[in-house]
Amino acid sequence: MNSKVSCAPQKRSEQKRSRETKCKIIKAALAEFASAGFEGVSTRAIASRAGVNHTLITHHFGTKEDLWKAAAAAIFDTYLSESEKYRQSLGRLEQIEVVRELLKHYINFSAEFPDFHRFMIQANHGDSELLNWFTDEYISPYADSELDLLQQAQKLGLMPEGDSLHVRYLFIGAVNSIFTFAPQFRRLSATDPFSKQVVERHVEYVLSLFSGKKL
Repeated sequence: MNSKVSCAPQKRSEQKRSRETKCKIIKAALAEFASAGFEGVSTRAIASRAGVNHTLITHHFGTKEDLWKAAAAAIFDTYLSESEKYRQSLGRLEQIEVVRELLKHYINFSAEFPDFHRFMIQANHGDSELLNWFTDEYISPYADSELDLLQQAQKLGLMPEGDSLHVRYLFIGAVNSIFTFAPQFRRLSATDPFSKQVVERHVEYVLSLFSGKKL
């Protein structure tokens, strides 16, 4: 998992070593849950990946369910933080340029943090109560902001007309398929789907596909 993943807000009274341990556990949990889902992962496997004693998971997070929720919060906090920083960096561009750049950022983020969508895919196959919590707590408000962006893109001719929620899932699928199937793509093409050259080409392909023109 990318080292820039944002861990949960830290208490001022927490010692540095404790914060670092929690962060290592969250990053390991994200990678494990994204790979095998909630049911397919043990806290011992997460602890092993993090390089810590498994009792520290209980100490810092409580149950595996609590750790799963902390991992969900971490990856969404990372996405929202990175998106806001990028939006602020755009300055006073024309609206069409802002929307285009935000769509590009989403694709680049998906390449940089592939576990973001792997985690969400696995969540759909797990415990229904966890999925409901995840959907209500994160997916629903996150989708609302995405839909706002996509609706702007539709008005500007950067996305096809139609139901924006349906278009959202089409866009997510197109963006992430090459990263979700990275080992297969790498085997067939003998190229790294996460390389700068391939990601740049992927951005152009996806945006061209949805706008019907080269951007």
